[in-house]
Amino acid sequence: MATRRSSGGCNLLECNSPGANGEGIVAIHSETRGPTAFFRDAGIVAFYAFDASGNRTTTDDAHWSWTNYSLTDTRGRKAIGAESALPPFIKESLLASSDRYYIEYENGWLFGEMPDMQHEHYGDGRAPGYFRFSFSDDRFVSGRKHPLQSVDDIRQALDQDLFKPASPARLFERIMRRFLERLKLQLSELSERLDSIEDHIVGDAWQGESERLAPVRRQIVASHRYLSITANLLRHLEQTHRKEFPEELGDIVEDLSQRAGALHQEGEQLQARARLLQEELMAKLAHRSNQLLYVLSVMTAVLLPSTVISGFFGMNTAGLPFADERHGFWIVAIFALTISAIVLLIVRRIGGPGR
Repeated sequence: MATRRSSGGCNLLECNSPGANGEGIVAIHSETRGPTAFFRDAGIVAFYAFDASGNRTTTDDAHWSWTNYSLTDTRGRKAIGAESALPPFIKESLLASSDRYYIEYENGWLFGEMPDMQHEHYGDGRAPGYFRFSFSDDRFVSGRKHPLQSVDDIRQALDQDLFKPASPARLFERIMRRFLERLKLQLSELSERLDSIEDHIVGDAWQGESERLAPVRRQIVASHRYLSITANLLRHLEQTHRKEFPEELGDIVEDLSQRAGALHQEGEQLQARARLLQEELMAKLAHRSNQLLYVLSVMTAVLLPSTVISGFFGMNTAGLPFADERHGFWIVAIFALTISAIVLLIVRRIGGPGR
């Protein structure tokens, strides 16, 4: 079987045995490169082994490891089911047929399904993603049905040695923090777009802003939904299992809960702001419609007397007044205009100042 060299200097098959090139590790497959046949047969998307300091190492020398499976690959699902080291409730969580957001802690394992964004290069970056994970002191096992943006960002950071997680809990923390950072960036961009729309609405160039505001509101709602789910799950986890956590994990969950809560409030403020802009825009549209209706009403009222008079004198019958008068037309026209002028004055007085 042909082998391929990893970034650590050993080939991907040799990295599962000790002493390969002295460096060991392995980042097995990226989200953007095809897996080797060895790991493809196991349905593995990525695998890393770490020492106690978070440096990558061989599996035999590893203090803990991260295995990420493809849950749409039957081989990956079979590999999870065959793992004797995984408790039954962890297998059930990873292999669940339906997607739902939740997080639980049981017998030293933190597991669940947290929100993430689908990878922007492989689908709609705004579409919801589901990150299934479980970890204990020495194992981190995860899976996904679609490439996930935050998970791939962390994988790239590991490949470039920009991040060295000393424990599975630290890896979980970094993935969640990356997800929250992306949401914060989205909120900042949406806030800037709202600033631009607000400037136009407050000024005189508000026409057409409704088409700009609608997609911004949709994105704010989607981001707020992500934040609401994340904040609620982490807050529930902290309140329910805080006393059961090891000190490191307890601090991590508390910090993530606070970060998610703060972002959730920021999302609520942004949503309220977008709603107020929508209401102000609708008020301006209603005011403009009322002005147009007022003009039409005035025109109708002013022209009504002339219409009645012209209709009266337009009847094809004998004995009409002024029919034989030399200046009959002008007498009727002046009379109709006078009545219309009187009606206009009355309508303007009824309409109030400024009309």
